[in-house]
This record gives sequence, structure tokens and C-alpha cells, in this order.
Amino acid sequence: MSDFISCVKNVLEEQNKTTEDLFKVGVIPKNTFYKYRHRYPSLSSLLKIANYLCVNVDYLLDLRDTNNFKPYKLEQENLNQTIVALINNLGKSQREFSKELDISRANLQRWKKGTSPNVQTLIEISKYFNVPIDDLLEKSN
Repeated sequence: MSDFISCVKNVLEEQNKTTEDLFKVGVIPKNTFYKYRHRYPSLSSLLKIANYLCVNVDYLLDLRDTNNFKPYKLEQENLNQTIVALINNLGKSQREFSKELDISRANLQRWKKGTSPNVQTLIEISKYFNVPIDDLLEKSN
């Protein structure tokens, strides 16, 4: 796992901003941000940070070197449908997919009901399908 805080600080530095800028404008509370030393933020927080910095998620997480930013919807209502479509395109069943990625069937059911996968799982899903995380997420118009 990349150190998320370092990833964010690198992008902030590129933009001549500081972490204090994130806190001042209310993107994320300071105490919450520093909890990300050992874990990724929620998808919602990640999208808020990406939107504020005008960078795509893959660029922010240092998974890609290019930034083709389009603002994200904070509510990812169709994420599950996108994942299911990718599973179907591979000719796999959801059961095969969940076993291969070691994702519980209960999590798949929660995703159907609107809960989003955590960021680490999204990274694994993007690697599994060999697509950028950005391709999994809905953009604002």
C-alpha cells in the first residue's frame, strides 16, 4: 500500500498548496487526514480530495503518471453495475470473481444495495480488470 498522505502531499506540492489548504477549505478535517497514514480514506473522501485537487484518482494514488481529470460524482450510484458489466465481459460469474479476488459474497450484496467497495478493494478490482480506477467511477457533467 502506498502511503496515501505522501501521495496527497506530492500532488499538493505540484500545485504549490499545503495540507493546511485542504483543511481550510473543509475538504477533510485535519485529524481525519492523518489517520490515513496506515489506511486509505473512504471512497467519498478520496473523491472529495481528487475533486479539490483536480486530479484523477489513479494519479492521486500514484498508480498512473497521466492526469485526465473530470470531476467525480460523490455518490457513485452505478459503480456496482460497472463492476458487474466488467465481470460479464470476461465471461465470469460473480462467484468466480469473488473467489479470485477473495471478496466475500456479502460484500457483493452490499455493493448491489449501494455501498461502495473500499479504496484498497477498488485498486485490486482495477488491477484484476486491467483498467484504471478512473474508468470504474462516474463523473459529473
